[in-house]
Amino acid sequence: MAEEQQPAETPQPKPTAQLRICVWCGTPFAAPKKSGPAPRYCKAGCKQRAYEERKRQDEITAIHDRQQKQLDRILGTLGAKTAAKVRKAVETEPEADQAGPDRPQIEGQAELTVVAGELQLQPVPLTD
Repeated sequence: MAEEQQPAETPQPKPTAQLRICVWCGTPFAAPKKSGPAPRYCKAGCKQRAYEERKRQDEITAIHDRQQKQLDRILGTLGAKTAAKVRKAVETEPEADQAGPDRPQIEGQAELTVVAGELQLQPVPLTD
């Protein structure tokens, strides 16, 4: 039988850069082909903003954890019913970006005031 001839494959040029998407701004950019991890950001400014945002989120998490420990310590000294009322009031807290001068940081401030009145305490905001 006659052997079928296959056409010779033409070599494809190797790309010199790979198209990537910046994880900060979403802009497509050409990542140069080099050794090491592939770049995630289109420019140094995007890398810096992402770093600052990560640090900000770490600080927010640390503040939240400190406040939670403080609240747990306070609730540990209260009776079960009073602690449940305080937890309910605190759990209605809005997102930090929704709080403002017209809207209190803790939406359940009225409930906290009632509980504080029952305990004859002055309510103070939870801070660092």
